[in-house]
Amino acid sequence: MSSVKVAVRVRPFNNREIQMNCTRVIDMDGETTYITNPKQVGPRDSTSAATKSFNYDYSYYSFDPLSDKFASQTKVYEDIGEEMLQHAFEGYNVCIFAYGQTGAGKSYTMMGKEDDYGIIPLICQDLFHRIHSDNSTKYSVEVSYMEIYCERVRDLLNPKTNVNLKVREHPILGPYVEDLSKLAVTSYKDIFELMDNGNKARTVASTNMNETSSRSHAVFTLIFSQSKLDNLTGLTAEKVSKISLVDLAGSERAESTGATGVRLKEGANINKSLTTLGKVISALADISSMKKRKTKDFIPYRDSVLTWLLRESLGGNSKTAMIAAVSPAGVNYEETLSTLRYADRAKQIVCKAVVNEDANARLIRELKEEIKRLKDMLRSENIDVPTSEDDAATDKPTHMSTSSVSNNHVDTVSDQLQANEKLIAELNESWEDKLKRTESIRMQREAVFAEMGVAVKEDGGPVGVFSPKKTPHLVNLNQDPLMSECLIYYIKDGITRVGSCPLEEETCEDAGSQGALDIILSSRDIAQLHCEFINEDGHVILNPFALCYVNGKSITSPTELISGSRVIFASSHVFRFNNPQTKTMTNSIMKESISNKIIDWDYAQWELLQEQGIDLKVEMDKRLFQLEEQYKQEKLLSDIQFEEQRRNYQARIDELERQVNEQSMTMSMFSAVPDEDEIFDEVASWSEKEYNMASHAFNKWLAYRFTSLRDDLWGNAVCLKEANTISVELKKHVQFQFTLLTDTIYSPLSPEFLQYETPDYSGNSEGKNKTIVGVIVHDSKNGAVHYWTIPKLKSRLESMRELYYNTNPLPVLTPTGNPGSNSESCNNDPFYDRFPWFRLIGRSYVYLSNLIYPITLVHNRIPVVNETGDVQMYINVIVSVGSEETCTRFARVNFSSPGENEAPEDVDSNKDFCFRVGLVRAFGVEDSYSDIFCQFKFLHLNETFSTEPVKNCNGELFFGFYQDISVNVAPSFIEYIKSQPLLFEVYGHYQQHPLQHEINNSSSRRVAPSSRRLTHMDLPISQPVRSNRYSNTPNNFYGNPFKKIELLVWFEICELNSNGEYVPTNAEHQNTSPPYFILHQGIQRRIRITIVHETNEIIKWGFVREVLVGRIRKTPSIDELNDEGVLSLGLFPGEYLECLGEDRSLFRFEAAWDSSLHNNPLLNKSSHNSIVYLTLSAYIDLENCGEPAIITKDLCVRIQGRSGTHSLKNFFSPNKNPDYNRLTGLYELVLRKNNDASKRVTRRVLDTSCNYVRGEENLLDWRPAGDNIIFDHQWELEKIKRLEEVEKVKHALLLREALFPNSICSSNVNWKLNKDEKDNVNMSTREGTFTAHQRNLLLKFIRLFRSSLNTDSTLNSSATTPGTPSVDSYESSMAASSASSVGNVCQRPKSLLISTYGENVTSPKSPVNAPDYILYIPDIIEIRISSVASRRGYLHVCDDRKNLWRKRWIVVRRPHIFMYRDEKDPVERNVINLLNATVVFNPEERGPLGSTFTIETKDRKWIFQPPMDKDVHDWVYAIHPLLAGQIRSRMSLQQKVQGAGVGSAGAQAEGSA
Repeated sequence: MSSVKVAVRVRPFNNREIQMNCTRVIDMDGETTYITNPKQVGPRDSTSAATKSFNYDYSYYSFDPLSDKFASQTKVYEDIGEEMLQHAFEGYNVCIFAYGQTGAGKSYTMMGKEDDYGIIPLICQDLFHRIHSDNSTKYSVEVSYMEIYCERVRDLLNPKTNVNLKVREHPILGPYVEDLSKLAVTSYKDIFELMDNGNKARTVASTNMNETSSRSHAVFTLIFSQSKLDNLTGLTAEKVSKISLVDLAGSERAESTGATGVRLKEGANINKSLTTLGKVISALADISSMKKRKTKDFIPYRDSVLTWLLRESLGGNSKTAMIAAVSPAGVNYEETLSTLRYADRAKQIVCKAVVNEDANARLIRELKEEIKRLKDMLRSENIDVPTSEDDAATDKPTHMSTSSVSNNHVDTVSDQLQANEKLIAELNESWEDKLKRTESIRMQREAVFAEMGVAVKEDGGPVGVFSPKKTPHLVNLNQDPLMSECLIYYIKDGITRVGSCPLEEETCEDAGSQGALDIILSSRDIAQLHCEFINEDGHVILNPFALCYVNGKSITSPTELISGSRVIFASSHVFRFNNPQTKTMTNSIMKESISNKIIDWDYAQWELLQEQGIDLKVEMDKRLFQLEEQYKQEKLLSDIQFEEQRRNYQARIDELERQVNEQSMTMSMFSAVPDEDEIFDEVASWSEKEYNMASHAFNKWLAYRFTSLRDDLWGNAVCLKEANTISVELKKHVQFQFTLLTDTIYSPLSPEFLQYETPDYSGNSEGKNKTIVGVIVHDSKNGAVHYWTIPKLKSRLESMRELYYNTNPLPVLTPTGNPGSNSESCNNDPFYDRFPWFRLIGRSYVYLSNLIYPITLVHNRIPVVNETGDVQMYINVIVSVGSEETCTRFARVNFSSPGENEAPEDVDSNKDFCFRVGLVRAFGVEDSYSDIFCQFKFLHLNETFSTEPVKNCNGELFFGFYQDISVNVAPSFIEYIKSQPLLFEVYGHYQQHPLQHEINNSSSRRVAPSSRRLTHMDLPISQPVRSNRYSNTPNNFYGNPFKKIELLVWFEICELNSNGEYVPTNAEHQNTSPPYFILHQGIQRRIRITIVHETNEIIKWGFVREVLVGRIRKTPSIDELNDEGVLSLGLFPGEYLECLGEDRSLFRFEAAWDSSLHNNPLLNKSSHNSIVYLTLSAYIDLENCGEPAIITKDLCVRIQGRSGTHSLKNFFSPNKNPDYNRLTGLYELVLRKNNDASKRVTRRVLDTSCNYVRGEENLLDWRPAGDNIIFDHQWELEKIKRLEEVEKVKHALLLREALFPNSICSSNVNWKLNKDEKDNVNMSTREGTFTAHQRNLLLKFIRLFRSSLNTDSTLNSSATTPGTPSVDSYESSMAASSASSVGNVCQRPKSLLISTYGENVTSPKSPVNAPDYILYIPDIIEIRISSVASRRGYLHVCDDRKNLWRKRWIVVRRPHIFMYRDEKDPVERNVINLLNATVVFNPEERGPLGSTFTIETKDRKWIFQPPMDKDVHDWVYAIHPLLAGQIRSRMSLQQKVQGAGVGSAGAQAEGSA
């Protein structure tokens, strides 16, 4: 006893499931199969409630061929087929059947394909292989092949068997098929031919779920006999095994397959038989599990032909295996789950298999006894029974008495007797007789094929179709010459009926009055019985019952046909009649009637029209005119509908893109956030010191919380680009750009921005600056600047799209004249906002702590600062204490609140306090402002005190405004004047805004073309092309980087020239499009890659593993990462290059690229006016690295013909430098230690800046702001912070000077700064003048600071804030300037050293004796280059290694400096990363032509010298603005100190004289 072996196999997605974007719900692990409900929400793992698991004997994962657990056909056969074949050799009956849903892969598992055979061919092949290898045993194999179609059995090996076979049951043999062909075979070749013929005869059809759906159950049976002589006994032992291989039809649903008519009936019969099979399996499983033993068990075998024939295989004498084929798609979840439960139920069936020994002998004996018993039974009823040889001597014929026997009983006994005799005859048939019978059937099949016109080879394979030599027939004629003479209908002797078959088969059989149809034609004009052919003695007569034409004439009576006649049924079926027997007699008649014309479909139609008297040309012209008119009307209607649908779809697409961008940005923000349960799984037990340290670190982190802003910048870049594109195309003269807004004392956020403020994680919002991303709108037409929120931009963008796509837009009203008086016109246009007449110039603050004492303070120079921290002008303010007698007109201000506590004892709350605020004048005002007024107020109150507008006179204006204020003395007022200032806001009206001046001159001037280097449209930074050999998972989760190295990679495409050399093809560097390579068709190519970097012992390039080219597309953006059509290139060994005068490391390798292997039309055809985009990925080994490094680059190519076309540019510059035909990529190589404990999840940012927007070519050099504005905004905040601190210190010094006037000997000298000095103040945020007391205070501060540094030496090595000077350099420079100021010595500072430009990522040095087993994880990241060039020009360059001065073209694109050979060189030769460099300026150092400045990196030191000495400061400012501002500030201070020293010396000399 053994249970049924059950295996489950899952196939890959088919085309239907791929088009439906189905999800995979099947997974396998060992022998366990998991299925996940796609509709149930929950995690997708084995422990989820949505996942069910089943255990089987085998689980075959054939979904992904690239997977390690992929199961091939060979694997399935080795596990199941070999075991079952071994049982067959042991003498057991064997059965393997495949079950599953339609299209699940059952036929593929059982039969396979030509190059990938299934179980049945492999078993047959292995069977004869083992037979031929054993000579001691005599083997014989018989084959039968049948199908069960609609509960009817058909023989697939006998071509003459057109009737349905009967299924009978024998007490010993069990159910069998009567008259089923059992053909003897001697080799696998014979079986394969029979199998192929049977598969061709099998019933298949196409459904929605499977193009070649099996519509019947197929049973392939091998009767395997073994005869072996026993030497001991002298007897021959014989074993007979029956191998049943069953391919079941798949279960299906009518709604999924779309079956109707006959297909629907077939599906119903298939489901009926499979349902019965399920009931049988369930009943057998219950019996095996001992669940039903109280009553007699009933198993419904006879409910279906399939279960009746498989009775012995399912629960009887057989070793059985079941293969359940399932679909992986979630759309088939219910069917797949039903199949898995079906298979799980079949596991419980127990079969009782026994060895079949001497089956024929035993069976013959039992059959003879049964025949004798039946004959005796018939003779007892007086029935005449034929006498056989065995009973001829004893039995005598008798006569039948019909009166004494029942007719039904006699028929039953006679039928059973005949069946037993047939079985005896088959069993007694010798092996030679079986071979002769097989050969006879083959000869009959060939004769039938030959009669039908099919030529057959000697081995049985078909050769072709030819015209029969004896039988009259019809040959089809078609309008397509290739389809003519492809159908042959034979006219048999007697009557051949022609008609159309209805949908139902029952009516089809009764279509004719005397029999079924012989030729069935499908057409609405064909009647059910259209006509009939009468073939008598070689003469064929056509008898019509409906419309028929012979040689163009309509016939209504029987007409004799001659060979070559054209016969037309109705109006669409055209045939030519051929009669081989009368062909010679009609040749002369045909020649006279046709006169050398080809008899085809055109001739038959012409003949038909001629006989009917129709002018074909006139009818065609008339019909053509009608079709043209109909086409014009339909085209006009379709154009209108298409335009309407296009607008609707465009609006829907824009809305969906907005939703997708928002959702993707939200997902990217939270994708890297781990689960809170994993973070806060334990409560931290900190001490008070540790808690204070953690709080300090957290508050420090909040101060630099700029990382989340990158999501808004890069995620909304596509919206900003689209708004600018629409503005340019509609000529609105409005430009949009990102900006950062922070809630500071000089730039408070408006209520509109505060409602979109991000939550504060610290618990309180005091002292925390709120920074959000906004949009600055430059309205050049009206000279206005507005600030929008991101939601407002998206809302306005919807209106912009509606305005843009509107075919008949209304006239757009723009603000004209007085902008403040026309607010409605601004609201009608989404591009414009209402703007006030007076614009905010800036803000300033005056502290009121002098009122406590009380004393009067005069503030002479209070800077008015704008939102970016720049000083716009200065104002003079006087704050004095008054009384009720002196203050005649005062304003009452209430500071007390209802719930406020009582005032302190020393404060008289019943008395009011009066003071005066005077605004004297303002100076340093720009000339662009005409009318200026100032207003001031308390920070928390709404009362505002304003001056009258004053005309601007050469940058100075006099207000003369005084305001007396009376305040009740309350604790809130005392607290306010101690710490809070008075806010002053200055407003002015532009005479003409600079933006208006720009738009007025835009029509008369052309925009200068931008540099072609790195200012073109940015290509997206693509992910690496997936390799089947190596993993390309990003390695940036391996912890902190160990080392970072800048890589400059040159890409070239070389083509074979006439000299047999590979030379670089031309690379075009243009302004408006990315650089592209010009390729020629039909020429061998190679891709050459050169990696340039500073020489380093750790970086040693090794073997190039693989170079992949894929993702061939028409657009720069990639819709989805589809790596189909990826080509792995042939590689050449890489090598290090040794170039004269080059001390860097150059590693070069090449790969052969045959673009035709992609089989992509974009690369195969010429594309003169279009660019083809592709992605290149190279996998390279590095020493001491555990994984290969991946270099990925998007390249652009343009395909031309073999000869190609040359542009004018190449024609006038034929001697182009070959080095110019390169494309440069800038990368950063990051090495991380391979430490699993340091893995962490990195944060990803959705970058939409490269998403294509229609019309973005008109934007020229505009690009959405990126990460650079974050650094710029940090510098602006630093300026505002320093200005705030300076104002506090100035107020404290003024207050101290007023309280202690005798302790300070100060010379109150006020210097008036010019414009350059004011710029220096803006850059350095420090005052340019010092009194004697201030200088003494500064020296005291420096001494205290030095002493603190000496006590704690660790502070010297602490990291400085990015973008600020280091402590040492700041101290030395301050000390030098202060000492020179006090001592009146005219000395310049010897050097000014500034720290690194940005965050300096220092790599720890490797130990000398580093262990060899340390492996690093390489990660190569492509760096996006800024499109804004701060400065470009020629510089003389010298490095510390060569000590040679060279003239190079330098372009500064912060934070990188690029070097070129000259101005026309398009290839970057070297690059300096300012983030890892230190800028040093020493005024005393001079080069051959003048002043120099130095940039020091980790590897070398560069010295730069401009051609003119005056340009040094401009270059330093472009590279590092902070350093340039400090340099100018120092120089201006020294010049003033020198001037003061010269004046005092002259006075002393005059006095002594």
